[in-house]
Amino acid sequence: MDLHGGNIYKLERIGKKNILDYSSNINPFGIPQKFIDKVKENFELLTKYPDPDYIELREKIATHNNLKFENVIVGNGATEILFLYMRAMKPKKVLLLAPCFAEYKRALDSVQAEIDYFELEEEKDFVVDIEKLINTVKSKEYDLVLLCNPNNPTGKFIDLKELYKLKKCIEEKNINLFIDEAFIEFVDNWRERTAVLLKSKNIFIMRAFTKFFAIPGLRLGYGLSYNEEILEKMWVEKEPWSVNSFANLAGLSMFDDKGYIEKTEKWIAKEKKFMYEELSTFQNIKAYKTECNFILIKLFNMSSQNLREQMIEKNILVRDASNFKFLNYRFVRLAIKDRESNLKLLEKLSEVVEWRG
Repeated sequence: MDLHGGNIYKLERIGKKNILDYSSNINPFGIPQKFIDKVKENFELLTKYPDPDYIELREKIATHNNLKFENVIVGNGATEILFLYMRAMKPKKVLLLAPCFAEYKRALDSVQAEIDYFELEEEKDFVVDIEKLINTVKSKEYDLVLLCNPNNPTGKFIDLKELYKLKKCIEEKNINLFIDEAFIEFVDNWRERTAVLLKSKNIFIMRAFTKFFAIPGLRLGYGLSYNEEILEKMWVEKEPWSVNSFANLAGLSMFDDKGYIEKTEKWIAKEKKFMYEELSTFQNIKAYKTECNFILIKLFNMSSQNLREQMIEKNILVRDASNFKFLNYRFVRLAIKDRESNLKLLEKLSEVVEWRG
């Protein structure tokens, strides 16, 4: 089974063309046109090395988040930031909220960290029980707590008032909290709900341009922290020039594309509600309400692998979610795309599973 979604290349190698990819959670509006124009105007950038300190890029990211550029580190996708953090911090004992993104475990394994899992319970619709989490954190000597917000694959979001309670706990115990906010820009009113506002030296935040700006092939991620010591350690670990010139250009231009940002925010607010309501009408599916651009479903009358195979025959690729920890062979994650594509998915899905009407 593939570790991640979005591997359409395997299907193309066996002759499946024009696949509608619902396994990968990318903005359906595609690459912002203003950035495409910028690339065409700046091809000569390829003749120069990028600034190894990425000062201008970090200043742009910092301004977007009401921080100073010293609070920002950039990387070759969020994955580089994740692995850099682990190499710099070398946590010994970690509490990891799951189900979650598979790369967390790989990054922790790379530094031989001991992992305890905090299960996000299906019976509670995968919503974090913050008091139970705090009690768990207090019960053992952890170096690090790691969570994704909004969470992949459940789509659930922990509000700031709940995170504030967790912040107090980790500060009292003087441990670190790593929060992956790769999907936060799809959350309603996210600017008032980000953990950046907690301004804690114990909290490190990871973000990506990948999902919101539809550039997974370009690779651009960044980290935000008020802790100079952590950032300094990460810069020491970091390879030079890992962010290429066009990725640097993307970071400098995309936050200024207000039209693209507003269009995306209006789309996701409407489509995540539409998809949840439509999927909830299926008799043999349970849909879990989501705060971002994908939705987790549970199947009652077939396996996730069976659904995936049947949907591939209909030229649609869905994410078999059974390899996420604490999920089983009944779970599937679906991207949320434009209305036309979503209607096509729903139509094909209705041909495979029973429709209530």
